[in-house]
Amino acid sequence: QKAKKPDNKMGNPQSKQALAESLSKGRADLVAATGLLESDIVYLEKLYKKNAGIKPNTNLYGEYGYNPKVSKWTPEGFAAYMEVHPEVAKAMFKMMDDDGDGTLDFDEFAKGYGFIMRGDEAQRLNLLFKIFDLDDSDTLDKAEVRVMVRTIINAFNDAAVTSAGPGGTSIAAQAKVMKAKKASEKTDPESLKKKFDKEVERTTKAIFKVCDKNKDGDIDRTEFLEALKPKSAKDPTPKCPEIVKVLKLFEGGSIKQWNALGKFIEVNGAAPKEEDKDKEPEQVEGITTPVREKRADTMSPGCAQQ
Repeated sequence: QKAKKPDNKMGNPQSKQALAESLSKGRADLVAATGLLESDIVYLEKLYKKNAGIKPNTNLYGEYGYNPKVSKWTPEGFAAYMEVHPEVAKAMFKMMDDDGDGTLDFDEFAKGYGFIMRGDEAQRLNLLFKIFDLDDSDTLDKAEVRVMVRTIINAFNDAAVTSAGPGGTSIAAQAKVMKAKKASEKTDPESLKKKFDKEVERTTKAIFKVCDKNKDGDIDRTEFLEALKPKSAKDPTPKCPEIVKVLKLFEGGSIKQWNALGKFIEVNGAAPKEEDKDKEPEQVEGITTPVREKRADTMSPGCAQQ
């Protein structure tokens, strides 16, 4: 539905007042919804107008707002305008595009940006699910989860190892980066690789133990989020602390950390390989012999918070 065009003829004071009130309320609502500062919202307004191809004085809120159908914020545009790696931008866009029309109106854009900057663990887990659900089946099998965990750990570690120093993230995130960088310089890479392998497998098994209630070998998004719920009313500890530990690699961060994940996926891929899949037991002369899983060879050294 096309928005009403404000009546500003002859400097109508009522129209100016209505526009001012609409602007004030719109910004206040977004501040409350996103946890961003009003100055952040003002910045996003300018960025959105510039890249959506609409006039700088256009109002983005309320009944006097713009027509969102003129927006040019497509998945490709989002990746370019926000400088988000394409491998991650696709999943981010899906989360932000609430009505699924293939473009972002300003409300979707601002709330999505708030998620990136201030998102909680459930939102981060939901985004990771979308990134690694390559076939859009809305489920992940054990091989896909295994790749997800390994990729996150390696992407963070590779970024830390090559980092010239902390920057662009919170103090807590900077501390994680520098700790990992120091460990990579002091520890035998092969030892760290083995430790990573064990951590990936332990985390994958823990996720499926908690989330795959029907034991069908797949977990959907609702089941996946079960990992973050408290163990009981008396025990607030998450059901799966292993995945929380992985999620904390993104805590207090920014697009910079998500881009590190995208770059790693671009080089190494996100699709499971044969060695990522659970092996079926071998049948030898009527005796079932379990085959040990082959370790993944894509782990890279250097992450210290494991």
